Amino acid sequence: MPESLSALQQAFKDNDAFQCGYCTPGQICSATALIEEVKQNWPSHVSTDLKNPDGLLVQEIAERMSGNICRCSAYPNIIKAISQVLESQVSESQIQEASTQTTDNTVQNSSVTGIWSPPPSEAQLGKTSANNKTATATTGGRS
Repeated sequence: MPESLSALQQAFKDNDAFQCGYCTPGQICSATALIEEVKQNWPSHVSTDLKNPDGLLVQEIAERMSGNICRCSAYPNIIKAISQVLESQVSESQIQEASTQTTDNTVQNSSVTGIWSPPPSEAQLGKTSANNKTATATTGGRS
């Protein structure tokens, strides 16, 4: 048994991303894979600019973690924890190298759909709401 937590486990703990524990094993496994994919410069279908850490750390995390459901709605804390680890482990040179390797398959200006769909900004949230008159804004509660 390890004597200390991994960097990812510590970040989850520090950012209060562990809530009830129901989704924790899947979140940690998926986040570990996400970090390795980013280190190897694997773009997802929402990759727009790997030089832009905000895009990488918000949309990429949201897309790559979209298969994991947290019943406590700790998504912002989970994203923050993963962002923290990515910032410390992915060097600027890796991000710059990746930006030169993007292909025509990269989708520009895409949006994340499904359970993980945070707007990139308040302005974008306003645009989305204005374009969809049937949309209902909701927030996740914590237990």
